[in-house]
Formats: sequence, structure tokens, C-alpha cells
Amino acid sequence: MSVNRRPENAGGAPITVGLPIWNNERTLEAAIRSVQAQTIPDWVLLVVNDGSRDDSAAIVRSFRDPRIRLVDDGEHRGLVYRLNQIAALAASPFLARMDADDLMHPQRLERQLACLSGAGGPDLVATAAYIIDQDGRLVATAGAEPLEATPRQALIHGLFMHPTVAGRTEWFRENPYDERYVRSEDRELWIRTCGHSKFAKIAEPLYFYRESRPPDPAKCAASHRTDRRILRRYGPAILGAAETWRLVCRSWLRDWGLKTVREIHAERLIGPWRSTRHLYHGLSPEQRREAEAILEGMAERQAA
Repeated sequence: MSVNRRPENAGGAPITVGLPIWNNERTLEAAIRSVQAQTIPDWVLLVVNDGSRDDSAAIVRSFRDPRIRLVDDGEHRGLVYRLNQIAALAASPFLARMDADDLMHPQRLERQLACLSGAGGPDLVATAAYIIDQDGRLVATAGAEPLEATPRQALIHGLFMHPTVAGRTEWFRENPYDERYVRSEDRELWIRTCGHSKFAKIAEPLYFYRESRPPDPAKCAASHRTDRRILRRYGPAILGAAETWRLVCRSWLRDWGLKTVREIHAERLIGPWRSTRHLYHGLSPEQRREAEAILEGMAERQAA
């Protein structure tokens, strides 16, 4: 399917959830059911298969829900290509990101639509998130810190937890992800666009982000290589040469540490991979009760 072709029948839904998948059979059903559990029923779930070799596509086809659509061209093109493809295919005025190993809070789409739809609303709105482990157990919260949408903040820390983002579909089309920055494509996009875009964030956790632990040192090293490419591209103008060089050197030191860890087979000694670049915080009793109730409800729906 051409990346520029849009669905002929959008069903009039105000928001499309873009879900790229690649060998996600373990977590995919739960992710889809969390979309079905949204407090608003009017959405489209656009699932784009990136050449999965497991049963991921079959799991999507097993849902008899006309709001769920599968695009499956049999090719493995990578996440950046698929994200841009989703923006090209989406026919709703708003588009929400999601990853296939995560879950949505039931109020996520309702809350983000309310923020985006108001007069003079933002181009993009993210949320804080609950952090869960590979078995779905609560670990922490992240992403609730105040938003400082500046190129400097985007370059050093990033702005958003990427899969929590929703925004105007036209914004995503006008500001595509760059395939030169794989594994940090979101960070590069925020740096490139924050000067002429209106960003916002909901400080409440409306997403369940699944964290890999122990992290994959090879993936961490790949992310660091892209981070250094971004620093060389944008750093001198935003930070100055000295600060840019310091951050590049720090990245090289991290790679040296990861290489040492791999050589001694001590991956489990690495702390959680903070791919979001946000501080992690403990859960309040109220947050824990709410999150556990949501997770239990999702598990019950999946078992039914």
C-alpha cells in the first residue's frame, strides 16, 4: 500500500489511534482491548503491521470490531516509516500514538481530545504515564514534570513520553519523522518543531508504559549513537560547542559501560532503561489504587 493513500471510509471518528506492530503477539491483545475500553466509543484503531513473523496480524483479525483496521503489506520497513505511514493514512482530524506492548488508561482519548479540541488548542498534547514491568506490575510514574517546550530542553532531556502523544493529524503530516534518527526519532522531531508549534501536557498518568528490564545493551547503544548524531546536528547552535562536546563524551562513556556489561554478562546490573528521559517517581496510594483497579479490569476483559 502506498504511504500516501488514505482510507476511503473514515467513519467520521474524531480520532485515530495509530498502532504499529512488529512481532507483538504476547502483548497485542491487551493493548487493543485497552483501546476498546476507552470512555469514548468514537475512534478508529489503525494497526499497521511491519512485517511481523508471529501471530500478531492474526490477533488483530480475530477482533470483530469495525473500528479496528489492519494495514498489512508484508514488508519490514521500520518504525519511522510506519509512523509516517499512519499519519498519511489517518482520516480523522486527530491522531494518537500507541505502542503494542503498552496499555491505555480508559480516559486517555477523552482527556486528550478535550484538550486538543478547545479554541486555540495545542498541536500536540502528551500525558504522564504509569510504568509497568514485563508482567504488567506497577513500578512507578513518569512524565508529570512541568513542560518546558524549548529546543534546549528537547535536546537535553526530551519533552514527552513518545507513545503518550496525541495531536492534530495535519501536524504529523506536515512534520514527519526523520529516518536518519532511528530510536530517537521523537526527540529529533520535538527539537525541530517546538519553536513553531504549540505543545501541552496533561500531568496525570493516562497511559501504561511497559519498560524492558533488564534493558537490551545493543538497543541502548543504538540509541546513544543516534543521540550523538542529534547532538552534532543541533547542539552547537542550541548549547554551544563546549556543552555539546561534554554531552557527546558522556554518551561515549555510557557506550563503554554497556560494552563492559555485555562482556561480563551482567546485563541485570543495569538500572531500568530510561528511554523516556523523564524522572521516575513512586506511586501515591491513590494512584496505586486507581492503576491496580484499571489493570485488574483489563485482565478480566481479556480473560472473558
